[in-house]
Order: sequence, then structure tokens, then C-alpha cells
Amino acid sequence: MNSLKLAVIELIWSKSKETNKPVYMIIDDTVSEKTKPSSKAKNIIEKCSFHNSHLKRKTVYGHQLVVALLSCDGLVLPYAIKIYDKEKMSKIDIAIDFISSLPKPINKGYVLCDSWYSCKAIFTASLKVGYSYIGALKTNRVIYPKGHERLGAKLHKFAAGLDKDSFDLVTVKGEKYYIYNYIYNYIGNLNDMKKVSITLSYPEKSLHKEGALKAFISLDISLKPLDILTQYTDRWVIEPFFRDCKNYLGLDSYQVRSQRSINRYLVVMLLAYTYCKLYSKEIFHFNTGLKLAQKDLKKSQVIWIYSAATQGKPIEKIFEELKIA
Repeated sequence: MNSLKLAVIELIWSKSKETNKPVYMIIDDTVSEKTKPSSKAKNIIEKCSFHNSHLKRKTVYGHQLVVALLSCDGLVLPYAIKIYDKEKMSKIDIAIDFISSLPKPINKGYVLCDSWYSCKAIFTASLKVGYSYIGALKTNRVIYPKGHERLGAKLHKFAAGLDKDSFDLVTVKGEKYYIYNYIYNYIGNLNDMKKVSITLSYPEKSLHKEGALKAFISLDISLKPLDILTQYTDRWVIEPFFRDCKNYLGLDSYQVRSQRSINRYLVVMLLAYTYCKLYSKEIFHFNTGLKLAQKDLKKSQVIWIYSAATQGKPIEKIFEELKIA
């Protein structure tokens, strides 16, 4: 696993040096669902437990996996993966371990996370190794703007008190949003940090509608709200990673049972994903690389069969060596 990490760092840092673009560490988690064993089962899959599934919106049984990707200018590669074991280590602690293992970025560096990971411990770990942080915030978080210095105000209530003219209408990757104007963009005291920038965002047709508000935090107070939203959208590359691993690399279907075997499988999965990304040459597209690798494998099999036949090898021997006898 360490060899893979070093190789990924070398590739991403080379990309950052070549393009002068920032490095992003993207952290999120997913659930690999398994069948709950009966009370009489003896040979169960280790480290399984009940977890909340965001996709299914219910509690499911299986492994929850915390994952970190590294990204720079379109090149996205897996960096680390770990089974969440609530009895040993929190997801926050796992994320801190991932962050703490990073070398200092050549240019700027950002840690990107959803609201679960937006806390003081993650902020501190990021800053300690030379990275800023951009992440989502739960809208019930308390801030202390002017007029609310003593008791504070929850983000959703603060946003509800802003009129339409306080927002700017912007376009982020083809979608329009009302965002709280950067002149009034709140910079002040959170319970977690003393100096942060918070951006409030509504879809264009859902201004002030209940449940539509999204909030984002940046430790880099020099970033404008539009920049914060634009950079945060880079976090979504982790969703296709989860989907590809589940659909093509067995992340939802592995049946190995011991923790040691599971960890080995996870390392092989990351290696296979990285191989396919790099096999696609300059476009760094997993599905393209996978199809190219599969085609080349079939070609090499045909070439081997043709070569064996021309050398007079009996067909039964060929079947035997191909394990289809």
C-alpha cells in the first residue's frame, strides 16, 4: 500500500508542478453492503456492522470504508482506503491519518469533504501539513454575525433573514445558484475556528425554500464565494470512483471473510483502478482504460493460441494451459 501511495503522490505532484494547479485530497466514505449472518453462523465476514447508507437512506449491514483520493487538473487517483471500525477508530481519526501522511503541496493544496468531516480536528490537521480546507457545513451550525454576537444564529435562520438583493446569481458548471454576496460573506467566529469564510447557496429557483440551503466553509478567506463553490464541486469525482469500484471491481460483491484478506482485496482494487486510469493514456478515464486493457488481454490470448498452434502444440494441451479442458 505504501508503494501505491508513493507512486500516486509522484504522479499528482508532477501534474501540479507541470500545470501550477492545486492538489486536492478528497475524503468520503461508502458502505459495502453484506448479508447479515444468522445467529448460528460461525464463519462470518469480519468487521461488518450496521451503518447508515446515504444512498438507500436507511441502516444497512456491511463494511463502511473511508477513502481518500488525490486530484490535480483532471487527474484523479486513489490514495488510501480503510475499514471503519467504530470500536477502534473514528472516521474523523481515519481522515486525520490520511491528511497527516501527505507531503506539503508544491502549489496550493486543499482538503475537500462533506459536512460530516467539517470540524476543528480536520481543519487543524489540514493546516498542519500545509493544506487549506473547503467543505460543506450543516445548516444548523451556529455563527456569530453582527447583531448575534452573544447567542449566535443557526445558518438556516441567518440565511432566511437575508433579502434577495444580498445574494449574487452565479453559474457553477452550468447550474445557476444564488450565493451570499462576498462583501457580506461572513468572516468571524465559529465554535471551531476563529477565522473562516462561509458561503450560503440556493439553487436559482429555490431561494429561501425550506431544505434548499447549502452552506460551505473555507479556511482560505481570500477565496471568493464563487471560487469556493467551484472548487468544492471537484469533490464529486469521488462518487464515480465508488460507482466504478462497485460495478467493475467487486466493491459491493467481495466475499472474503478475514480482515486480512479484505484489506488485501482493497489494495488490489486500488491498484486495478489506478492501472486502468493510467492505461487510458492522457485522458485518465477509468472506463476507457478498463476497455482497452480487456481488449489487449483478449488480443494477447489470441496471439498466444495462434503461436502455440503454429508450433504444433496439441489442442488438448492448449485447452489445459488455458484451464478450459
